[in-house]
Amino acid sequence: MAKLNIRITYCQPCGHQPHAIQLANQLLGAYGLKFNRDMELTLVPVDQGEFDVFVNGTKVFSRYDAGRMPTAEEIQRAIEQLLVQQT
Repeated sequence: MAKLNIRITYCQPCGHQPHAIQLANQLLGAYGLKFNRDMELTLVPVDQGEFDVFVNGTKVFSRYDAGRMPTAEEIQRAIEQLLVQQT
């Protein structure tokens, strides 16, 4: 697996932190120990209603664009697509 950097930016004042933590937990559960070797997961509090997910600097989900929060399955699909592109 190629090295992945996953960054979740979420609006702290809007109360999006619980969803960010839940998504992070689901990704950790799905990928397990690979985060120790091949992945880095970062939660970044921001403001202005944002909830975005970036993989290796590429935005793979935007709450503004989608009009809703992401599911873990959507983010996992985006990660897998990027892995295929990197090979």
